[in-house]
Amino acid sequence: MLAQENPVMAKANKVMDIFYLDERERKRYEAAWEYESDRLSMISESERKGLERGSHQKALETARLMKQANCEIPFIEKMTGLSKEEVEAIN
Repeated sequence: MLAQENPVMAKANKVMDIFYLDERERKRYEAAWEYESDRLSMISESERKGLERGSHQKALETARLMKQANCEIPFIEKMTGLSKEEVEAIN
């Protein structure tokens, strides 16, 4: 049975492998790493914006229901985090 490699040692070995790349291979590795890093950042930002948008839509829907229930606008603002203008604009 093969012994499992320690995760810390595996990472250290990977760093050392990169260290020993020739200049052309290292530049290729760095370009790929930068591309992947940028890609993950864009995905993360898109997810964050999507969550914010969904949260705002939910607040608008809650405010609409509260207006239908004749709740006071300051109360709706406080409960939903929406501005007075946003609440008043809801039909």
